[in-house]
Amino acid sequence: MLIAVEGIDGSGKTTIVRFLVEELKKRGYDVVAFKEPTDSEYGKKIRQILKERKISPEEELKLFIKDREFNVRNNILPALKSGKVVIMDRYYYSTIAYQGALGLDIGKIKTLNEQFPKPDLVIILDVSPETALKRIKAKRKPDRFEDLEYLRKVRNIFLSLKNNIVVIDAERDIEEVKRDVLKVVLEHLEKSFKRSGGM
Repeated sequence: MLIAVEGIDGSGKTTIVRFLVEELKKRGYDVVAFKEPTDSEYGKKIRQILKERKISPEEELKLFIKDREFNVRNNILPALKSGKVVIMDRYYYSTIAYQGALGLDIGKIKTLNEQFPKPDLVIILDVSPETALKRIKAKRKPDRFEDLEYLRKVRNIFLSLKNNIVVIDAERDIEEVKRDVLKVVLEHLEKSFKRSGGM
């Protein structure tokens, strides 16, 4: 099973992904987590871009696609083929939302990403941009993707997405968010294993 954890910056994705890996391992699932951008040459270029603003949204999109091709080929597909539960800390829904908010055609971004494995479940951790920026500023200086108006656009695109998506209110205490996310994931996993005659 492929699960993507999505949401604007500051929504708690990395915390939730780590928590899920730990909890699923305790329950006997063979689970692995990957993040995007990766540590590939393309992922490194993307991280550099986050600090600057020197290329066009189109060029940026190309880099995200190249980085995802690397991730799918080297990490995601091998893990899925070996029967693991794969949890993504960001996946192509982030590209749709973030590059879409820069003005690129959302339909075109979706088409470019149709070549990649589709998640069985997408969890969107939903927070207001105001809350997200408070959380980010408590840790570090915001990067160029972390501007209030821009994050509003990104959030609206995330909330407009359909298919296999569960939106979780991530404004609440982290323990409540963890509980709700785990419940959703376990329900999906149990249904999937029943269908396949597994656990």
